[in-house]
Order: sequence, then structure tokens, then C-alpha cells
Amino acid sequence: MFGLDTKDQRNLIWLLLALASMFLIFFAGPAPGLSIQGQLVLGILAFSVIVWITQAISYPLSAIAIIAFLILSLGFAPAPSGSGLLGTGKAIALGLSGFTNSGWVLVATGLFLSAIIVDTGLEKRMALAILKVFGTKPKNIILGMILAMYAFAFFIPSATARAATLIPIALGLIETFKVSLKSNFAKALTMAVGISGTLSGIGLLTGVAQNPVTVSFVEKATGKGTTWMEWLVIALPFALVLAGVLYFLLARMIKDEVAEIPGGKEIVYKGLQELGPMSFREKKVFFILVVTIIAWATEAFHKIDANTVSIITVMVLLAPVIGVTEWKNVGKKVDYGTLLLFAAGISLGDQVLRTGAATWLAKNSLGAVGVTEMPPFLILVSVAAAVFVIRIAFSSSTSATATLIPTVLGFLMSASAPNLPIAGMAIITSFILLFASILPVNVPQTMIAYATDTFDTKDFLKITIPLTVIGFLVWLIFYATYWHWIGLV
Repeated sequence: MFGLDTKDQRNLIWLLLALASMFLIFFAGPAPGLSIQGQLVLGILAFSVIVWITQAISYPLSAIAIIAFLILSLGFAPAPSGSGLLGTGKAIALGLSGFTNSGWVLVATGLFLSAIIVDTGLEKRMALAILKVFGTKPKNIILGMILAMYAFAFFIPSATARAATLIPIALGLIETFKVSLKSNFAKALTMAVGISGTLSGIGLLTGVAQNPVTVSFVEKATGKGTTWMEWLVIALPFALVLAGVLYFLLARMIKDEVAEIPGGKEIVYKGLQELGPMSFREKKVFFILVVTIIAWATEAFHKIDANTVSIITVMVLLAPVIGVTEWKNVGKKVDYGTLLLFAAGISLGDQVLRTGAATWLAKNSLGAVGVTEMPPFLILVSVAAAVFVIRIAFSSSTSATATLIPTVLGFLMSASAPNLPIAGMAIITSFILLFASILPVNVPQTMIAYATDTFDTKDFLKITIPLTVIGFLVWLIFYATYWHWIGLV
């Protein structure tokens, strides 16, 4: 058909289906309780979900399409004042609202910080130093890799960048130790990097890009913001427990394979010797990053938000004389398609909330079966279960966050339970989007690990299915205890 191969034909069919679904919703006629603008936004949401799940078009192209559809549809919709059409000139601000969102700012600066750190080579020294501390017994190496990923989360605000940094080190260890790529140790080591890349992101507001996006949606819906330190108090204990669960599962995988890697200590020491003494450039970037973390953690005192701190840090690191690198070295390492996708996702999520589409969708889905009338605990469990099932279909946690968090907020706002802690419930629900990534294709960092060809999907599921089940049980325990004790829910 049209000279296209089978894959392109499939993508074309899905793209046409996505467009048809969007226009069908556009022209379906008025829906009771839903504004015209809300109906248009739901049409674009349907288009987005289909192309995101099927990957009928690339993520950057889907972002451009979403922005264009938002501008055109809302531009030709009635103005909020009721006097004529809004106009595409004014609708541009709505379609591009993601670019001025505080969550997007933290995502953008995080990608630049990650690129700068990788450019200096500091991350290799940190990883080898951690392995030196934990030794070279297989289980200790696995633990060292997991803890290295958690430590990197403070310095490298991108789970994908963290995985891309540690995977070459893991493969180097496997090759140098003369261990088979198909051995349980090799499988466990690469999976430790990929999976902990995701889990480590839960504990810090800057740990993964989805966290600041969630906070921005919550703040827009409820008026309640969350600082870097508040997120750490909420999420880090939970993330650390998940790290322990992951280590236990991976350690069981390799328990009988080999007691200690021969010559392992010498290999780690040799790697550190090859790096040489810590350079002034590395010391400088390390010092600046430590100051940045302190500034993030002390926002309550100096009143400078994490986004502004991040912008200042990037400026300092790129500045002449006092900086550590130049734009030409960093600019080409930043994934601008990711930035575009986040901005478009935030813009779409903003409009889903602003137009009331989120609340309407929630009332007519879970609300229609009486979930909104349940006690708070059952409401949360129902929402969590729905989020988990839908999350599996997404190969991008960015698109999953942009789609699901506004819908969850709309549902919680429509619930009948009095004094429902909407902000807290939405934040902890967002954790499910990260720890419930049971397939390698669900997040980029596990795809990086999967590309090493050390494990297959069956191997991966043997770890992620019990991790998700145990993680959900831990999540419920935290809801009933710790998160109640700190007044979150």
C-alpha cells in the first residue's frame, strides 16, 4: 500500500484511527456537563493516547501535533467571555503553556545538568569509588550499582542519563571479569542499573522529569505546591524500601552462581588509577552540585524555588572562567525531542484540567460505577489499580503522566468524601507510574539495559512482577502508616 513496508502501513492505520477518533469526539455533539473546550481537549487527548501507545509517529512529532491541534481547536472555540471566538493568536498561549510551566523548567535544567556532569567524567569516578567501598562479591556489586544509582539521583536529574552512565561500567565489569553475557550475574547487574534508574527517581523531586510535572499539575488543581525537601520527606523512605526489595530479588537470582569475582578488586583499583587524581574541573562541578543540593533542600529558608536554583546552577556551570564546560560541548548532548514532548504533555494536561475535562472524564468513568462514593482508602486503591493497568500500555512515563495525573486529580476533586487529601493522594499515585513499569519498553532506562542483550523479557518479568506486587503492598503500608503520620494523606 502506497509503497510502504508492513511497519509503516501499520503506523499509518493507527495514525488515521487516532485522527478519526479525535474528529469523532470533536463533532459528536454536546455532552451533558462538558464544555465545548473540554470536548475539544478530550478529542486531542484521545489522539495523543493512541499515537503514544502505538508509537504511530515519533514522540517529538506527536508533541508538535498536540500543540498545533490545541491552538487550532481552542482558537476556533468560543472565548471564555462568551463574545465570539477566542482566536488562534490567544490560543497560542494555551498551546505553549507547557514551556512556561515550572515543571518543564526543572526538566530542562535537569537534562542540561546531566549533560554537563557526563561531559566532565565525574560520574565514572563516583561509580568506581562506590564499587571500591562495597567490594567485588557479586551480591555486593549488585548492591553497589543500586546504591550508585540512588547516589547519582542527587547529582544527575535524569534517570535515562544515569542508566546511560552506569550501563557501560556494568558491561565493562562483565567483560573484564570474563563472565558470560547470559550469566545470571550479567542479567542481574544490567537489570539492577535499568530498574534502579526508575526507582531512584521516586525519592527526589529532581530524580525524574515526571515528578516536577506531577507537582505542577497538583499545584494548578489544588493550589498546594511541594518543595524539594517536602518531596524528599514524602518519597525517599519509600524509594529506599523499594531498593531493598529489588536487591533481595536480584540477589536470589545469583545466589548459587559464583562466590566472588576473581581479580575484581584489582579491576576497580585499575579503573580509578586510569582516571588519575580528581581534576580541578571535577572538584569544581562536584562543589557546585553539592551547593545546588543544599539550596534545593533549604528552599524554606531562602525562598528561592528549586527551578530558579537549577537555572542559576546551569548558568554558573556554563559561564566563562567559573564554569566547567562550554555550550558547544553540552548543547548537542541534550535530547530536545524530550523537552518538546514534556512541554506538549504539560500543555495538554493543563487544558484537561482548565476546561473541566478531567473532572467530567472522572465522573463518567470510575465515578459512574460508584467509586466516588467510597471511603478514601477504597477510592485510592481503585484509582491506583486503574492507573497501574493503564500504565502498562504506555512506553513513555512522560505521556503516561500527562494523561493520567490530570485525570486522577479530576476524579479526586469529584469524589464525595469530605476533606479528601487530594494533593497527597495524587502525589503518591504518581509513584505507581514509576515502580509499576513491568516491561522493558515502559521506560527508556530499562530499554538501555535491555539493549545489552544480557536478558530477555521473560527474565525481566521474573523480577518486575514480584517487585510490582511487593511494591504495591509496601505502598499500601506506607499509606496506612508513614504518609498518615506526616500528615500527607
